[in-house]
Amino acid sequence: MSKYVPGSRWLLNDRLVEVDGPLSLNQVQVRDIETGLLQSAAHAELTLEPTEKTKGQLTNIMKAEWDRALAMARAFAPHTASASLPQDVTREVAERFGFSERQVRRYRKRYQVVPLVTTLVRACGGRPRGAHLLEPRVEALILHVINKHYACRERASKQEICERVRLLCIRLKWAPPNAKTIKARIQEQEGYPLARKQLGPKSARQRFEPRPGKLVVETALALVQIDHTLADLELIDAVDPSRVIGRPWLTLAIDVATRVVLGYYLSMDAPSAVSVAMCIAHAMQPKPEDRLSPGRWPMYGKPVCILVDNGKDFRSQALQRGCEQHGIELRWRPVRTPHYGAHIERLMGTFMRMVHTLPGTTFSNVKARGDYPSEAKACYTLEDFRGWLVERICHTYHVSRHRTLGEPPLIAWERSFRNEDGTFRTPPLPAGADTLRSDFYPFEYRRMQRTGVQFRCSRYWNDALAPFVHPERQLAVHYHPNDASRVWVRTEEGALIEALPVAGRAVAEQRQVTLSAQDMERLDALKAEGYAESDAIKERAQGRARQRSSSNPQKRKAAGAGARPSSTRERPKPPLNRASISVEVLDV
Repeated sequence: MSKYVPGSRWLLNDRLVEVDGPLSLNQVQVRDIETGLLQSAAHAELTLEPTEKTKGQLTNIMKAEWDRALAMARAFAPHTASASLPQDVTREVAERFGFSERQVRRYRKRYQVVPLVTTLVRACGGRPRGAHLLEPRVEALILHVINKHYACRERASKQEICERVRLLCIRLKWAPPNAKTIKARIQEQEGYPLARKQLGPKSARQRFEPRPGKLVVETALALVQIDHTLADLELIDAVDPSRVIGRPWLTLAIDVATRVVLGYYLSMDAPSAVSVAMCIAHAMQPKPEDRLSPGRWPMYGKPVCILVDNGKDFRSQALQRGCEQHGIELRWRPVRTPHYGAHIERLMGTFMRMVHTLPGTTFSNVKARGDYPSEAKACYTLEDFRGWLVERICHTYHVSRHRTLGEPPLIAWERSFRNEDGTFRTPPLPAGADTLRSDFYPFEYRRMQRTGVQFRCSRYWNDALAPFVHPERQLAVHYHPNDASRVWVRTEEGALIEALPVAGRAVAEQRQVTLSAQDMERLDALKAEGYAESDAIKERAQGRARQRSSSNPQKRKAAGAGARPSSTRERPKPPLNRASISVEVLDV
C-alpha cells in the first residue's frame, strides 16, 4: 500500500495539505488545509509534516519507550502493504502493550504513512513547550513593557522589567505574573530584531548576521591586507630612560594566501599616509640580510591587489598614485564591514597577545590590566621594541604551524615559489625598484628657487634641477618622514631627481638634540636668572633717567614754559583797560 494514503498530511511548497486520493502512479490529489482548494501534486513535491517527534534526537528518547515503539514497528512491518492489520496481530499487540484494539489500528495507520520507529513514539506528557497560559491582556502588557523599556539603547534590567509589570498589574487590579514567567517572555524576544534596537544595526549584524563563506586566495601576493593598531606597550625615551613616551603605532601587511607578514612600519606618530607608504615599500622590497641569521625574512614582491579600510590615510593621493604607477589594484573594504579585514585583524591580535608578556604592557583593556603599573614597569625603547617585533615575526610566527593553513607560513611561502623540479623562482619585483620608496612616499609641492628646494628647514639641490628653476614653478617633493638626508623631486614629465641637502637642519646646521630633564631644568633656571637681571638693568637705567631729568633746572624751566595750562587750572585774567568806551546808539 502506498504511503500517500488518503487523510495523511504533507507539506507542499510550505503549505499544509491533506491527501485526497491517487491520480496516477506518481501523482496524488491534495486539499489545502487552510483554503480547501484541490490540486494535483507529484510525490517528489511532497515532504513530511514536521512534528516534535520527527524533530527530536533519537538519543533523547527513553529506552523503555524506544523498545516499545521498536516492537510495535516490527509487528506492523510485515503487513504494511495489507489493507488492514490481521485481527490476531491487532489482539496480540493490544494485549502486549495494554492498548485497546482501536488504539492499535490508529498507530498502524500512522505507521503506514511514515514507516519510522519514531512515528510510534508517544509524545511526552505535560504542558507543550512555548504554551502561553496567561490572560491575553497580561501577555499584551508584558510585551508593551518589554518594547518600551527593554528594546531600546538605554534598556532597563530584567529585574526592573519584572517590577514594572508587577506594579502595572497591581494598578489595573490584575493578578501579577511570576517574575520567572516575565523573564521567559523576555527570553522569547531575544534575537536580531531585539539586538538591533538595543545595540544598533552594526553591532546586531556582528552578532547575528550569518557569514558562512570565507575569503579563499590560493596564490601568494594575489591579495595583501594592511591595517594599523596601537600597540599595548608603554615605551621609554632612549636618551632619558625615566621619561615614558607612550604607546607606538604598528602598521602590518599580511599576504592572505600564505599568511606571512609581508611588511611592517613602527612609529610613535599616529597612522597616516606616511605609515601606509612605508609599510608598502618595506613589503615590496627584499629585506636586508642579517649576518647571524641570513635569509630570515625572505618575503617580498609586488602584490596584485591591496585591500585596506576606508580611513583617510588609505585614501591619500600619494598611495593611489604609487599603486597606479606600479600596476597594483587598490581596493577598499565596504563601509562598516570590519569582517572583510579578518585576516589582518587576527594577525594583530596574535602579536598583541605576545606583547602582553612584555614589561610595561597595558594589556587589551582596563579590566585585564587591573592594578598593573604599566608606566612604572616600562623599559623598552622604540628600537628595542622594533628588534623584538622582527624577531617574533621571523623566528616565532613564520615558523609556527598556522591553524588554518596546517603548516607554518614560511613553508607555505616557499611552496608558493617552488617549481616542479624543486628549484625556486623569485617573487615578482616592481619595475624601477630603485625608486620604489620614493613612489610611495608622501609629497608636498615646493617652489623651484635658484638656491634650491626649501623643505623643512633645509635646502636641497641637484645640478639636474637647474633647467626647472622658475619663480612660479612648483614641483612635487617626495620625502622620507624619518630621513632628511635626501628628497626626490618629481618633474612634470614624471622623472624623479634625487636632491641632497646643501644647507639647514639636514646638514646639522640646525641640529636638534633631545635634552635630559636635568639639562632642561638648569637651562630654564639660567633663562629665568637672565630675565630677572635684564629687568633690573632696565629699571636702574630708567631710574637714572628720571633722576637726571629732575635735577636739571634748565630742562625743568623749559618744560614748564612750553607746557600748556591744564584744563583744571584757572586761566590768567587779562589786565583791565581803564580807557573810555564809546557807545553808538542805533535807531531801530
